Parts: sequence; C-alpha cells; structure tokens
Amino acid sequence: MSDQGELYGDSWILHYILDMMMGNQEMVAIRRKLTLVLEQIDNAGNENSKTILTGSHTEGACMKGSDYDYMFIDNNVVVICRDQDTSTTPGKTVFIMRDAHSRPGYVNLELLKVGYRVSKHLSESIVPVGDLNVISSEMYRRSLADQYSDLLQITTDESGPANTVVNEKSRIGCDTDYVRAFICNSWPREADEWVNRPRLHEWPGKGLIDQIEHDGCCLVPVGDKTSPDPFLQWRISFVTAERKLIHSIGHVQFQVYCLIKYLKKQISTRLKQIYGDADILSSYVIKTVLFYALEFTPLSFWQEKNLFLCFMLCLNILISWVKAAYCPNYFINTNNMFLGKVRDENQQKLLHFIEDLHNMTWRCLSIGTFFKPSIGEYIRLVKHGAWELVLATPARLERESDLTIILGTMANTVTATHPKLFKHLSNLFCKSESDMDEYVAFYHMTTALSYKGMETFENQSPSRGNKDNYNCLRKSKKTMTPFASVCSSPGLLILASYHYQTGNYTKTLEMCGHVILSWRVFIDHFYEEDEDRYENLYCGRGYNLIYKCQQACVSSVMFSRTCRLMCPSQLHPELDTDDYIIIPPRPYAIFLSFICYHNLGDTRRRDAALTQLQTVKHDRSQGVSKWWIVHNILGICYEMIEDKERALREYTESMGAKVGLQWKNPAKARIQQLKQTY
Repeated sequence: MSDQGELYGDSWILHYILDMMMGNQEMVAIRRKLTLVLEQIDNAGNENSKTILTGSHTEGACMKGSDYDYMFIDNNVVVICRDQDTSTTPGKTVFIMRDAHSRPGYVNLELLKVGYRVSKHLSESIVPVGDLNVISSEMYRRSLADQYSDLLQITTDESGPANTVVNEKSRIGCDTDYVRAFICNSWPREADEWVNRPRLHEWPGKGLIDQIEHDGCCLVPVGDKTSPDPFLQWRISFVTAERKLIHSIGHVQFQVYCLIKYLKKQISTRLKQIYGDADILSSYVIKTVLFYALEFTPLSFWQEKNLFLCFMLCLNILISWVKAAYCPNYFINTNNMFLGKVRDENQQKLLHFIEDLHNMTWRCLSIGTFFKPSIGEYIRLVKHGAWELVLATPARLERESDLTIILGTMANTVTATHPKLFKHLSNLFCKSESDMDEYVAFYHMTTALSYKGMETFENQSPSRGNKDNYNCLRKSKKTMTPFASVCSSPGLLILASYHYQTGNYTKTLEMCGHVILSWRVFIDHFYEEDEDRYENLYCGRGYNLIYKCQQACVSSVMFSRTCRLMCPSQLHPELDTDDYIIIPPRPYAIFLSFICYHNLGDTRRRDAALTQLQTVKHDRSQGVSKWWIVHNILGICYEMIEDKERALREYTESMGAKVGLQWKNPAKARIQQLKQTY
C-alpha cells in the first residue's frame, strides 16, 4: 500500500469524488429530510394504509441504477408477540407470532381476531392448519403480484418479499419494488440480544436503541428458503430501524457505505458469471457489514483521510464472513444470512474473488463498467489537476439542491383532502425553519386547496339551483387560485381548465399562452442544458424556492376520475382507463387553446395551435418519445377537424409507442370508434 501521506491525500480525493457522485453532506441531508416530510404528508391523508419509503434514495444516496422501494403497511392489521394483550387493538385484525420451526427471524402468523376491514388479499390467504387459522406468506404475496400484473398489464418479478416492476417491461422510468407488510408494535424476543449487546464504542447510542425498540418491527411475506416448508412463514423486518441507523451515521461513514455499494454495482456482472447470482452480496449484506464495522471501531477512525482504510476494513469483515460461511443478521445475529447460499465450491469462488479485490487495493476501484468513468479513472484525472470534475461551484450546488427539492415535491402531488392532511400541512408550515420546509409545506397546502376546489366544482347539480351552483363555482375558483400563483403547471393550467369549463375562453387562452410562450424546466424530464439555464438565471441571486418554482419550473397536469368535470370531455376516454391521467404541460396548454379556438369558430388561430401541437410532438421532454398521450391529443384534434386519416395514424402510433403506462392507453378503442363513426 502507498505511504501514509499519499494514502491520506488519495483518500481526500476519494472523498470529493464520492461527494460529486453520491451527493455532499448537505445534499444527503436534504434528500433524507425531504423523503421523510413527503412520507408524512402522504400518510396524513390515508387511514387504511401507511407508506414507508426505503432504499438508496431514502437513505440519502443518489446512484445510477438505484431503484425505488415502497413498503405499504395495512393499518387495519396488527401483529402481536406471544402473551401480548389484544385489548389495545379494537376493530383491527390481529395475528400472533408463532414458532415457524425454521432459522431465527421467521415466524408463522396465527389469526386471533378478524377486524372491521379485511382486504380480499388477506382473507383469501388464510389457511387452516389443524385447529388454527394462519396466513400464508406465499399466497398473500402472489395475490398482490397478480394485482400489480393485472394493473400494469405486465408480469412482475419476485425479489424476496417484494414484487418488482422492472423498467424494461413497464417503462415507468426505473425499477420499483413494492412490499406489503404488517406492523408489530412490540420488539420481538428474537432480537433481544441486539438491545442488550455490549457496545465498546457506544454506537448506536442508548437513546436511538430505545427508540428503535419502542417502534417494534414489521412482518413481510417471505419464508425461509432453507426451510422445508416456507409456504406459511413470514420474515421479521427491521426496515424502519435500519433507516434510523443509516440516518444517524456521519458523512464519512455514509460515504464508505456508498463506496461498498458502488463496488457491488461494478462487480455485479462478474459475480453473476462466477457465482450465478449477482445478488449473493445483497444491499442488506452490505448494510450489515457497515453496521458491524461501526460497532467495532471508534468514531475517531472514520475521517476523510482514512476513508479508504475504512473501506478496506469493511472488505475484511466481508472476507471473514465468507470464510466462515456465516453472515450474522444485524438484529438477530443467530440468523445466518449466508445459509444455503455460501457453501462448497461456490463459497471458495466467492472468497477468492473478494480476496482478489482486497489485494488489488486502490485498483479495485477501476474495475467494472457499470459506472463510467470509474472512480479509479476519476482519481487519476484529479491527481493530474482536473479538480473541476469534482469540485462544484456554489451556484452548481444551489442548482442541485433546488432541483432535488422541487422535483421531489412536485412529483408527490397531493390528491386527497383529508382533514388530518390540512392540519399536518398547517403545522408543517407554521413550524418551518428553513426555505425547504416553507416551500414544501406551502406547495402542498396550495395543491390540497386546488384539489379541494376541483372536488367543489364536481358538486354542481341542476337540482341545487342557480344560486347554489354559483356559490359552488365561486368557492371552487377561490380555492384553486393560490396554487395557480405557485406554479404555471399544474397550478395555472388547472385554473385555466376551470375557466374553459365555465366558458371563459378568453381567460383560458391568456393562461395557456403564459405556459406555451415562456421557458420552464420541465421537472418530469429535464436535461443538462435545462439545468445550466436554470443555474444561470436563478442561482446565486438570493431567490427563495417558492419564487424559483413560480418562475422556472413546471410539472405535468393530472386529472383525477373523482374530479371528472374539470377534465375536458375529449379526454374522458383516457380518464376512464384508470383513476387519473397525466399530461405534459405544453401539449395540454396548446390542446386547450385549440379547443377554445374551435369553440369560438376561429379557424385561423385553431389551425395555428394545431401546427404548434405538431411541433411539440417532437419535443424530447414533452413529446411522443416520452408520452403516448400526445399522440392521442393530436388524434383528437384531427377528429375535431374531420381529418380521419391523420387521426387514425396518431392513434395507431400511440398504440405502438414504447413508453410507460401503455396499459392505460385507450387508443385501440378510439380507432374502433372512429372507424364506426366515419
């Protein structure tokens, strides 16, 4: 290994490279906080289920190839430990953990009590075993897999307890894991050792241990594959505890974690070649290595200058586990996670491979092709003076922070008006301590108000009388207006839709023109040139996030089936295929302008709008390369001017578009209807 001075210097370079690739300390903190806030907002308006966001994005890392992981907790179900009182669970379905005759960490769930609300998936997964009723993890997981497959019109993959929607099949933008789970509010006996474990270096601290113990655990639907009968077994999961632990560690410690995950990605192809399974070193194994390394070493060891030494320490721990064919689960250390996987010839192959990586020292960061250029190549370039590759300017850091917050906020649109949600948003806004807190709270408050306005608009009825309907429209407009001031899309375009539906075409055209003619970063799909322009115009100037969103950012327009009257009737076939439709802003603004001019009888401006729509069709962010619905919008316009041939061509191209959510596309039905009509 290099002399100490060079080792320290190269470790500092590695620190800056990881900051560039994964995010610096501030960016990691922003991602974590944003995820938790958005999770709270989502759960505030949902009584029947709770969403827990997991995976790399929630932990604060942003790596190429990272997927999105969602755990959905059924709030109508609770699991209790042995001898626990059930009187505190009124109205809920109650299961009790029973011995599964498998390795530690897996249990059977016996049904004790049926609650008021029982899902079809749950009721169909209950099976009798002697005098008892238990729930089958296999049946429960498959039932949900069938639901996702029917919904998305694709076959989902199974990965442990998760149903994985693969991007190559769904084309929704990334791989996504969905796990359905049950909550247990008590700490399982199997993990008592973790609570009482001697810790020489006081990580995690007693306060965090007490909090994790108090929060209990989850039960996820997967059995022990080394057991002769995993059909009924459920795995004890500590996913929220793991998230708390990751959020508690220092930045250098987190960088080491990211570096091990980086190496895992780089060697995944080679692992599959020599072992037959790239996931033998799962993300959870990597996380477990880090957790034990943190317990074994003092905090003072985890410094930037020691970054590579910390990484090598983790590799040494992994090597020792492979040698012993024993990887102890972090919370239940008697659960060997290598059981049935690392043995015999495969054990030796894996051991030799990891030992070879360890012996390569710094050169192990140059292997693999998943990330290009490799970290090793970055180190070489920086050592030759290319520091600009890894040291971002303040304006660049501001840009990355802004777009992360704005994207995360606009992508998680509120579509509910539960009283608890308004109370939560109000508290969040009043207690906001940062620009991000204020922006997130204000954006979601105005979004929720806008949705409330759409619900109010839906309440119109001929039986209510003109005065009542007038008051209904007035309230609807007032509650939609604040969101229109926050962003031109979806906020202003939703208000434009209101004016269109009430016959005020002049106001509609004015608002649509504002969206059509002005430049904005389209948050759903943006490119480096958009980021550069945003940086030049809005960063380093002291603007707050609300102003930046108003002036510089747009997202798609979404119409919900529950607010059908707000959506132009021409798009109702799209809305009938699912609970909502999503439309990119410029095509929608031009389309709304087209139908306004058509209704006004202004054929000259109508045809000009159609020409604009034909142009935006080829936009790489908002055109047909990303959105099949743009084909449909053009087809609708051609139908309205009685150009059957072009309408059929657009609908046909829409059916063949290789973009996401094709299962929602009613193009085939439109073609059939068009052929019958003409």
